Amino acid sequence: MRPRYLNQIASKNVGGLCAALLNCSFILSLNTGIAYADEDVDKDEEKSAYKITLSDYAAKDLRAQDLNARTTIKNQEMWIGYYHDDASGFEQTRVGYERYDENEFLKLTTTVQAATHDFLGLALLTEIGGSVHAILGVSRTNLKPFDNINFDPNDSVTYGAGIEFSKNNDIAAYRVRDNREIKGQQIDHILMHYVTQTGNKTTFDLFNKSGTADIDGKSISATGAAFTYDWPKYFIRAAYDPKVNFTQSYMTRLSIGMYF
Repeated sequence: MRPRYLNQIASKNVGGLCAALLNCSFILSLNTGIAYADEDVDKDEEKSAYKITLSDYAAKDLRAQDLNARTTIKNQEMWIGYYHDDASGFEQTRVGYERYDENEFLKLTTTVQAATHDFLGLALLTEIGGSVHAILGVSRTNLKPFDNINFDPNDSVTYGAGIEFSKNNDIAAYRVRDNREIKGQQIDHILMHYVTQTGNKTTFDLFNKSGTADIDGKSISATGAAFTYDWPKYFIRAAYDPKVNFTQSYMTRLSIGMYF
């Protein structure tokens, strides 16, 4: 089972552009007795699955589009994406790989991503426990310019806790805190997953950002939200992100996609 808290979240600007963001977590040890998820994967999950996502980002000085294609094979995912900023002309192609492994009390996700403009990033995510679990993490990049569909501090630590009531019905509270570039900037999340009576999936992310005031002494504290609705073959995601990138601007984000 894939950890629930990866890929939920605002980015930092690098040279005025959306920069690298990887929300992730902490690996305890290589000797944890983790079983590869594909050793007992359900037969239905052995088939490849594909996902296409088209996103539009709008802010005061930015209008950008992103196209991402992802495939899932057992406990592994691979993707290729393309980002283009209309205002500046900045564009970037990226590729990535994720692997999910678990045992009874530990779920681990390892993510590696590379992109043009010499970007490299590594992210590790764990859930420790059962239905009640801890969320711990760390992410690192080489600080090169990078865009991503995620939105949180770039090089950061993550910590929190979650409760799983049933499959795809859970709630978590966690903090993503910058511990490299601008220490003290952080985003607190309350993240909920819920399956409707018709079997469709919903995700609601309420987040609050805080930290040191900007260079003009203005507060960068604000609260935003994102909502995703999944049908069996399609999904839509909308977000409102005030003080995006810890600036005085706000961003709206809209994504649509399909599974096949």
